[in-house]
Amino acid sequence: MSNKPTFGRNAEDFLKGLGIGHAESVSDKYGISITSIAACGSEKKTVRVLISNPSGREEVEFLLMNIHVEELELSVGGLEEELLPELEYYAEVAKAYSSACSSFAFTQSSYSALFKKLLNKGFPKDISEEAIDCLKRTDFVREDEIALRRAQIFVEKRWGRGRIIMKLREEGFGDGSMSLAKDFLDGTDFVSVCAEHISKKYGRVPSDEHERKLMYASLARMGFSPSDIKQALKLI
Repeated sequence: MSNKPTFGRNAEDFLKGLGIGHAESVSDKYGISITSIAACGSEKKTVRVLISNPSGREEVEFLLMNIHVEELELSVGGLEEELLPELEYYAEVAKAYSSACSSFAFTQSSYSALFKKLLNKGFPKDISEEAIDCLKRTDFVREDEIALRRAQIFVEKRWGRGRIIMKLREEGFGDGSMSLAKDFLDGTDFVSVCAEHISKKYGRVPSDEHERKLMYASLARMGFSPSDIKQALKLI
């Protein structure tokens, strides 16, 4: 398959990009057909297309998501030439999908974060959006469970509720995917978390007023509320 940019091209430009020929009329000089559609794993299919004319034949292979094979209603037999650029487009979507899955396996992320990673890897915006839409059709990424695990990790780091919520939003989790995390945070004793943080970092409450103010400001930056801090100081 050609590695040249294909998005937005018509069928004739597609064929020229493959170096097959310079037909004035693609439909008059080229015969185009799908020779086979074979499963490649559980989510993709390999589609082989034969392009022939009086001077020779060329077989092109596309790896597509199952859902796109179904949406395009592909089957073995004749293929309209206008579909060729679409096949290559969706082959790029399949690549982006695989890249997103690899990124997720390395670091479990929100859909928003995975979308940004695809853009950073050089995938066009429309390809990236299509790949994320494919992910959303599966149970591969469960944002609510991921947000919950992230919240649990941040509590273990002795962060306050405010900082945890802000961090989850920075990581691309919206209100709809943070319900489990918020329930967990609602049940967390942040007074005790704050008191433990003070004990671990400072050992004791500073007697100097200036140092106490600095500690208070640091705890606020960690996301603890004024109420959490005051009650934690009383515990200590």
